[in-house]
Amino acid sequence: MLPRRSLTAPLKILSLTMLVACSTSEISGPQPPDEDSDTLRQAISLIREAEGTTGSTAANYLIQAAKLLLTESEFERAGELVERIDRPAALPSSLKVSYALLQADLAISQNDRAAALRWLTGNLVRDLDADDAAAPELYSTLGDLHLENNSTAAAVAAYALAARTLNHPRSTQNIETLWHLLTALEKTELERLAEDANSYELRGWIELARVFLAGESNIRSQLNAIERWRSVWTSHTASQTLPSDLAALQSLWDDRPRKIALLLPLQQPAGIAIQEGFFSAYYESLQISRDVPTVSTYDTSSVVNPEAVYQQAVESGADLIIGPLNKSLVNQLAKKEDLPVPTLALNYADSVEESPRNLYQFGLAPADEISQILNLAWARNYRRAALIAPEAADYDRLRSAFAANWQDRGGKIVSLATYGETNDYSTVIKNLMAIDASEERLENLRSLLPRNNIEFIPRRRQDIDFIFLIANPRQARLIKPTLAFYFAADVPVFALPSVFDGLNGSTDNRDLEGIWFADAPWLLENGSLKQQIDGQLRAAQGSSQRLRALGVDSFRLYPRLNQMTRRPDIAIAGATGSLTLPESGRIHRSLQFAQFRGGTATRSEVRLPASVSD
Repeated sequence: MLPRRSLTAPLKILSLTMLVACSTSEISGPQPPDEDSDTLRQAISLIREAEGTTGSTAANYLIQAAKLLLTESEFERAGELVERIDRPAALPSSLKVSYALLQADLAISQNDRAAALRWLTGNLVRDLDADDAAAPELYSTLGDLHLENNSTAAAVAAYALAARTLNHPRSTQNIETLWHLLTALEKTELERLAEDANSYELRGWIELARVFLAGESNIRSQLNAIERWRSVWTSHTASQTLPSDLAALQSLWDDRPRKIALLLPLQQPAGIAIQEGFFSAYYESLQISRDVPTVSTYDTSSVVNPEAVYQQAVESGADLIIGPLNKSLVNQLAKKEDLPVPTLALNYADSVEESPRNLYQFGLAPADEISQILNLAWARNYRRAALIAPEAADYDRLRSAFAANWQDRGGKIVSLATYGETNDYSTVIKNLMAIDASEERLENLRSLLPRNNIEFIPRRRQDIDFIFLIANPRQARLIKPTLAFYFAADVPVFALPSVFDGLNGSTDNRDLEGIWFADAPWLLENGSLKQQIDGQLRAAQGSSQRLRALGVDSFRLYPRLNQMTRRPDIAIAGATGSLTLPESGRIHRSLQFAQFRGGTATRSEVRLPASVSD
């Protein structure tokens, strides 16, 4: 939750036996409180000042006194003072704003956010001048309320107005909150917000966010974009005070690694695919700036112990090592007490606990893919799962990961079917859906009844909410129609990304209709770099495309590891997903959801509740 202005401090028992019985024309003085308090003495002094005055002058004193009482959590007493103010609509503009803010604060203290919103958007503040001294506080509170209501567009508009006043106590917080909201929006949401923007400040913030996100794959590109933005939006708040993420970009660029060692098994398809992605991103960066790192490549195809090749890379002067890829080599690095230079391993060690300083782990972990697609199933209130998976020993870990993840949530696995090498999945699906039991009942009936013309419609089991499928594209294209044939066309199917071969033009994908999966943006968005690689290099499908994306991200992350280490909340939009770096040092990928519709893997902007998202 983003920071919010709070008016709910623990209530202090303060004795004010005769605090108020006052109006703007007649006010009686309070008796001194039993408990000594500078704030209460100031409030009492203001009330006494109001005794001999009327109209807006008295109202001003009472509003100031009520604010002081709120800081002491004397909500009831503050409310009594506010009620003594007659005809607030007749007050001067600045006092009307202060009065509305006070009423909103009192409503918040009673957990009545709807009433607070009405006070901050009602007639009293309709003609508010954005330069009014009370405006930053009003817009800040309004932004907080809209944010609590998940009204992001309204919150952005309010914070943009609040951020204009740089000398306000909440100025930095307003700017950071506003920037966080803008950069978390989907591209389409940002475009819609831009269409509705009706102020210089808001349009400027949106445009800054757009150019920042457009260049997110390259820090130099972002720095150039910010300079161009500043040359246009010279009077904008952000031209004077940038959000902290933007202000830190220059130092990130200055401190970037200058010499990289790339450790890959270059005699294996996986290593070749990662190398293709890495150097494609390298040459893309070279087109933006000549300031690219020097890269030395080391072949680890036959390496059993990483010590020698790792030490060779260090002695060559590498200030960042990317690799190795082989899990056994990463396991060996993870057992060391310390590594001499930052190292971005392209796989995850088996042990989560062991991770020396300077070791970052980044890969395509199936466990993350399982977890995220199950988040979607859980969010849709599915609780009873069926599993279809290969029976080979290589898939034991995937089956176990699925079972553990689902059962840890409180879900149930009500049916399981495994398959081997086959082109006929009818027996597998019949077992999964208990069709064979239905047919067995038919045979029992025929043995009991003296006729064979019994009309019979097989029935599938009814206790399955969804099916989780582990399969490659060819297998899935046979399994999905077989499910429909055996009366399970209406059962939702969720799958690993392996179900998609990355070829959206294939008519074969029509047999995958309706299947949900979570995958890397690289395969779902078909960006310019991917199109360029596909046009220049060998044809690649499915797993090879995902490994190319891993290579792209391993290069793009090279100047950002320090930033991600300092700020675990920072998310980098990568080719493999939205990337974050928790304290564990294991980079986490948030994937994109997609569904096969009309034979095409169509990205879906699914918003999961915070309670089920990773």
